[in-house]
Amino acid sequence: MRNVARTGKRSLLGTILICGLAVALSSLAVQAGEKGEFHTAGLFLDACSCSIPCACDMGSLMHGCHGIGAMTITSGAYKGTDLSGAKLAYATAPGDWIRFYLEPANPQQEAALEEFAKAAFSEYGKVESVKKAGVQVSGKDGHYTLKVDGGKIMDLTTDPVLGLDKKTPIVHGNLFNPLSPTVFQGKIVKGSYSDGERSFKLEGTNVYFNGHAKAAGKV
Repeated sequence: MRNVARTGKRSLLGTILICGLAVALSSLAVQAGEKGEFHTAGLFLDACSCSIPCACDMGSLMHGCHGIGAMTITSGAYKGTDLSGAKLAYATAPGDWIRFYLEPANPQQEAALEEFAKAAFSEYGKVESVKKAGVQVSGKDGHYTLKVDGGKIMDLTTDPVLGLDKKTPIVHGNLFNPLSPTVFQGKIVKGSYSDGERSFKLEGTNVYFNGHAKAAGKV
């Protein structure tokens, strides 16, 4: 009788432990899939090897493409952490890999900026690396210069592509781009990326930009 009772207690304890583990794993899975609230305002710049216009932000991810880009956050936050003044740059082969270069405005932003970058560009592929680096962006109205690590890692110069009025750039709206659903058309004057075993050059191909990009939602 005692053996039966002990066996029953062990069985009950095992069931409780299994149920507890299942609940814990379920909770972790939910947390892993949780999206965070964000809002950003600043400059969005994206350049790639696709012909003009690039189809990636129009719902057709172009495998075989290579690209570089940057975002300077004038004001914004992610999951309650202020990201104002932060900068991020990236190099990618969309659908394959992506690398991030981050310049937080202060140490308190570092973890949130990295998490935000990974979430916002999650569809671009496996994150190969995340590094702190100087991200410099200058210019306006489509005439931009982007340098990472003084141009040693990333160097980009762009021009706008003007529309029918020959005064303002072509505009694309309602795109599949959570950071800038409205972008203006540009083209690459010259571009290069080199870091370790990854390197490529860009010239004459697609650029999307918005010097006053605003976005909000969950990523």
